[in-house]
Amino acid sequence: MIRKTLLLTVGTFVVALASPATAEQMTMEQMQQELMKLSGQVQALSTKVERQDNVIRQQDSQIAAQKTELQEQGEEQAAVAEMLAAIDPAAGGSGSNVKVTMNPMPKIESVDGKYSFQPFGRVHLDATHFDDDMKDHASNANFRRTRLGMKGKLGEDFKYKSEIDFAEEGVNFKEVTLTYTGIEAADIKIGHQKPAFGMEQNTSSNYIQLVERSAPTNAFTRDEEIGVNVLAGGSNWSLAGGVFNEDAGNDDTGEDEDITMDVRGSVNVLGLMPNTGDNVLHLGGGISHRYPTGSVRFSAKPAGDGDRVIDTGSFASVDSVHVYGAEVAGVFGPVSFQSEYFITDVSRARGMPDAEFSGYYAQAGVFLTGEQRPYKGGIGNFSRVKPKNPLSRENGGFGAVELVARHSNTDLNDASAGILGGELDQTSVGINWHLTDRVRLMGNVIDVNTDSNAPVADDDPTVYNARAQWDF
Repeated sequence: MIRKTLLLTVGTFVVALASPATAEQMTMEQMQQELMKLSGQVQALSTKVERQDNVIRQQDSQIAAQKTELQEQGEEQAAVAEMLAAIDPAAGGSGSNVKVTMNPMPKIESVDGKYSFQPFGRVHLDATHFDDDMKDHASNANFRRTRLGMKGKLGEDFKYKSEIDFAEEGVNFKEVTLTYTGIEAADIKIGHQKPAFGMEQNTSSNYIQLVERSAPTNAFTRDEEIGVNVLAGGSNWSLAGGVFNEDAGNDDTGEDEDITMDVRGSVNVLGLMPNTGDNVLHLGGGISHRYPTGSVRFSAKPAGDGDRVIDTGSFASVDSVHVYGAEVAGVFGPVSFQSEYFITDVSRARGMPDAEFSGYYAQAGVFLTGEQRPYKGGIGNFSRVKPKNPLSRENGGFGAVELVARHSNTDLNDASAGILGGELDQTSVGINWHLTDRVRLMGNVIDVNTDSNAPVADDDPTVYNARAQWDF
């Protein structure tokens, strides 16, 4: 188009030169000179126009290529968008039917909250040293507890919990239960669980004040057994009762297994009164009726470890065992105390004399850092300590420090029944350092005093216990 315009302009100029008026003013020679100049200019313009045409053609090619690329990209983006639309939303994302939280441990649950799964566990790493007296007790270090488990909901009205202990490289059932929560007045729990008897026994080992539970608790209460438990409670009272068989790991002996019935109740007296704040005065009690089909044995170790320092040995011809427990505990600011008393009546058959054993403990603790031991009135037990200032190099927190002391007595002597298992007095002092609410270091010193009826007469070792504990 530009070239045609130039040629038309030159033609017009030539015609003008050839007109009579112009011819009169210019000679033929001058006209030839002008035409030569004009021809050179036209040639230069033609060359420039040709270059511009080449540039335009290149630009047109680039534009066409870009249009093709954009079209291909658009098709790819449309395909990706279609593919993404077909993928379910990520867990916890907008539109997902699953929630994933960390509060403080991972938990997966449905949006409606009816189904959930949450892993948990605990590790208690202990070291025990015996300053021996009459007998050589083996000092050691071991994993007192290494547990893994899972818990959650199975629909609107059911909860589950499964916990396995791998301590000492063995495998043992702990709590493995299914709980029905559809009744407003109470929960019904079936499976492997602790019977409802004993305050210290039913307080988690993560929350007890000394490394091991007291000797009378170990002698007269029981760990998990298969059974059915009914649990009710309010903010300041609790009531539980159930029927139980034996431990899930009990081998088939060819005999009927034991049957026990246990009941425990408690009330926080101060919780029923106005203006008492978070202070607690716990009163409680329980009864355990046991009907053994085999032999019966009561014993206690000096620190939850080592050999039995008092022991009745196994004795048969037992119709029933009735254990009665009384509880009192309190929390007043950073100071807490706790005590239980047990009486055990053994009814024997075939005209054999009945036997009676007893035991008690009393312990107290104080937080040097000002914390208060948490108490849950709905179950009548103590719970997790949460330091005001958890250990933190960045924030300068040191954690919570607690001093504790306990005295206990366990008497397995009944001369009238011909059973002399020995009597044990223990005095323990300890310190707990709660680095966080999930990490704790513990140290105990235990003075052991047995009588002349003990398996090793008058064996009085001193025991040093230390524990590193963490749970999740």
